[in-house]
Amino acid sequence: MSTRPVAPARTSAAATRSRAHTADLVRVLLFTGVVVAHSIHGINSAPDVVRASNLVGTLLHLTRYGFVAVTLFVLVLSTRDRPMAPRTFWRRRFGLVVWPYLLWTLIYSVTDHLVIQGNPFGSPSQFVGDLALNMIDGEGKYQLYFLLISMQIYLAFPAIAWLLRRTENRHWAVLGVAAAIQLTMFVVYQYLPRPGGEFWFQVYENLWKTLPMYALFVAIGALAAYHHEAVERWLRDHVVGVIVAGLIGTFISVGAYLLATSPGHVPLQSNTPWNPATLPWLLGGLALLWLAAMGWDDLRAAGRPVGAKVVSAATVRAFGVFAVHPLILDILARLGFMSALFDWFPNSAVLRSILLVVVTLTLSLVLVDLLLRTPLSKWLVARPRIPLRRTPPA
Repeated sequence: MSTRPVAPARTSAAATRSRAHTADLVRVLLFTGVVVAHSIHGINSAPDVVRASNLVGTLLHLTRYGFVAVTLFVLVLSTRDRPMAPRTFWRRRFGLVVWPYLLWTLIYSVTDHLVIQGNPFGSPSQFVGDLALNMIDGEGKYQLYFLLISMQIYLAFPAIAWLLRRTENRHWAVLGVAAAIQLTMFVVYQYLPRPGGEFWFQVYENLWKTLPMYALFVAIGALAAYHHEAVERWLRDHVVGVIVAGLIGTFISVGAYLLATSPGHVPLQSNTPWNPATLPWLLGGLALLWLAAMGWDDLRAAGRPVGAKVVSAATVRAFGVFAVHPLILDILARLGFMSALFDWFPNSAVLRSILLVVVTLTLSLVLVDLLLRTPLSKWLVARPRIPLRRTPPA
């Protein structure tokens, strides 16, 4: 594989930084969406609210596909002017995700027994066996599978960059093939029966954590960065059309969900992450989110007070919040906070959910700030350590 830059054209450092700010905001919003989804799922399961809460969860499946697209966008954009041999790329990137993945798998393997009520430790051999299996299949906690996907992205990225160059004049075809692969995966998981036999059952149970399930969004992120100037120009020239198309996609997916469910009755297949009916929203929602982030970045670049420092600080802490928030939710549940919310707001699932999200985010940020100041910062929250005391400039 060639180690030339990912894209043929060159762009100014300022333009690259600007697009990185756009991606940063999208990533922060997506990480926030993960916390919202898991908080709502953790507190809203009663028949009177399950339809509405699962609709929110269905829409927030955008987080997993959006993460893939943004990750590819940033990788392609950041390596376009800095050629890097595959081994160098892997050496620099894998450590950012492998160590956090292994450490948090170990941490949750312990805290799930210490914090979650009615989940005692088993025998030492069972603990070690479960830990080893969780490190392989990403089931140490419900969000850790995404780090497996991140590792696959890093592993495949040199090949993806090579493919982008080799198919430079056929990128619409690449997009079409990627869409066909992802739609096939959606159909297999949504409509076809599970395979028989232990081996094929295990393949089926884990195949959704592999890149083919996200192929279209891999292509969208990579191609958007490869043709970023043309894509950005097109989005600016067609703002109204993009908004209308995004809203139509949202209405289609929400309408399909409402038709497939009824009050108190939400079939499992109605809100799976691979329901083809959600694809219009996944595409439209990502476009709307990116368009909004571009508008924010325009205001930031113009010097308007739009919270640029807040977004910058949140970017540093976003991965950490992603890693720790299930632990915070488990602790809140063990301390009785979930039950207390029902006592405080017995007739309002909305207020209960909002308060849980705010508390979970706040406590997660506090814990992440503490972890950022430990020697294990890079391994736990994928960021360099922040000194306890900043040395004043000489």
